[in-house]
Amino acid sequence: MNQVEKKIEDYKRFILTLIILSSYFFIGTIISMYVYHNDLESIMVTLTLIGLTFAFYFTLQLSELQQQLHQHENE
Repeated sequence: MNQVEKKIEDYKRFILTLIILSSYFFIGTIISMYVYHNDLESIMVTLTLIGLTFAFYFTLQLSELQQQLHQHENE
C-alpha cells in the first residue's frame, strides 16, 4: 500500500503542475490575442485544453487509487 500512497502523492503533484501550466498557456493566449495580435492563439488554446484534459485524466486516476486505498484500509 505504500506504493499506492506514493502514486497518490505523485498524481496530486501532476494535477497541480498541469493546472498551473494550463493557466500560463491561457494567460499567454489572452496576451497573444489582445496585446500582440499574432496568430498563436489557436496553438495556445490547444495546449491549454490538452493540459486540462490530462489534469482531468489524472484526477480520475487519483479517485480510483484513493478508493483502492480506502477499501484496503477497511479490510
